[in-house]
Amino acid sequence: MKKICLVDDSSIIRSMLKTSLISEYEVLEAENGEDAINKLKGTPVIDLFLLDVNMPIMDGLTLLKEIRKLPAYTSTPVIMLTTETKEERREEAKKNGATGWIVKPCETEKLLSTLKKII
Repeated sequence: MKKICLVDDSSIIRSMLKTSLISEYEVLEAENGEDAINKLKGTPVIDLFLLDVNMPIMDGLTLLKEIRKLPAYTSTPVIMLTTETKEERREEAKKNGATGWIVKPCETEKLLSTLKKII
């Protein structure tokens, strides 16, 4: 089963997304970028990352940069799943290696079909 790392500071969002994803993917949850980096250390390889942009401690764009520094994840798909709509933030994510950008809230079916196309 493919493994997704879901990083969002909202436990409600994580819970809703995990419920949608769990039937098809193994889901590793983290509440911010620092938590995600710590959890990656003892985890088998992740097949896709779903990152919120605006989080405390370490935001999603900083986490994206950190993920891309790790040899195992230089080309792993990273989807930014966020309420952020500013074009400059989207461009920054793209410049730093994000695979895609989905604005929350999004339909579960749209998210699942996007993930299937990517991994």
